[in-house]
Amino acid sequence: MHAYISEIFNSIQGEGPYAGVRQVFVRFSRCQLHCEYCDTPQTRDVSEKCRVEKTPGKGDFYHVVNPLTREDATEMIRKLWTPSTKHISLTGGEPLIHADFIKTLDPGYPLYLETNSGFPEKARELKDVISISSCDIKLPEHHAADNYSKLLENELETISILNETSETFVKLVILPETTIRSISPAVDGIASIDENIPLILQPVTSNEAVPSRLLFELMDFAGKKLKDVRAIPQTHKMMGLL
Repeated sequence: MHAYISEIFNSIQGEGPYAGVRQVFVRFSRCQLHCEYCDTPQTRDVSEKCRVEKTPGKGDFYHVVNPLTREDATEMIRKLWTPSTKHISLTGGEPLIHADFIKTLDPGYPLYLETNSGFPEKARELKDVISISSCDIKLPEHHAADNYSKLLENELETISILNETSETFVKLVILPETTIRSISPAVDGIASIDENIPLILQPVTSNEAVPSRLLFELMDFAGKKLKDVRAIPQTHKMMGLL
């Protein structure tokens, strides 16, 4: 089994409730969406080479030719593990595209899935091996897909599947133009699955700041239907980390 991987490195999780936790990141190539705010657009397509960190946290990368075998990826992960490292972050791109490959990994460490939630059938294949699921729901103003209603349907189904077996939370990237109306279908959908699923409102990292009054307004709206609503920015950007 092989997979196209963009990079493998050790860093600190910068998003969601696990911000501050050290992880080995496996960033897969390819993504089916085209979000306007994407901070890793280079991973939408297949990478000819994978860059791999040699020393955990030092950024001393070398390159290997794609695709990588399961054995190669597992060995690279193990070499990047440290005493404070807690999970393998499967990110991208979109890792669910590579579900068959992920199922073959056996590094002996907990798997932390970061997904755009667009492939429920792939989520069903992986649900029994994932420990923590970070699930995105895209908003209409993200312009992520041509058929937004179908994307939202797939996202909610994916969240429902992963929530059965893993610790699951949902992330919404908030833009300055985001409104209660645009987040309402997502909030209602999450509440219909499980009102205890944490919802993270993540202000977009850009030159145009999301007003604090907007975050408060959105939090209060979501808080009427969900029990755990938080606003958390991309902290790794603040620290200058990958």
